[in-house]
Amino acid sequence: MQQQLKTSGSFPRGIVIGGVTYTTFEMREAEVADMIDAEAEGGLVGSLKYHLELAVRQLVKVATLDGQEFKGPFVGSMISKRQDFAAIRTAQVRLDEMGNDEPSASGASGTPSN
Repeated sequence: MQQQLKTSGSFPRGIVIGGVTYTTFEMREAEVADMIDAEAEGGLVGSLKYHLELAVRQLVKVATLDGQEFKGPFVGSMISKRQDFAAIRTAQVRLDEMGNDEPSASGASGTPSN
């Protein structure tokens, strides 16, 4: 069985959960079930809401600078700053590129490669 792809990144602004600001994240590749659930909750594939719903399903954990971790569950409202969403989208695209020999021209997570 192939190991699931993961990547990590930083939130430029940080997300606040329970009064704690988390500045780093780990994310796994999207599975078909994640994409179906994200479409059901977020609407059309490729929409901002879809990508946000997919991202919260892909998040494995977030952490503070001192190592405190939160492993979910995650909801879209936790990611409220545009810069933090951009960091998540960059990680989604990176995971797509890692998992596809020829990533789609759109670079959009959840879009099959050509």
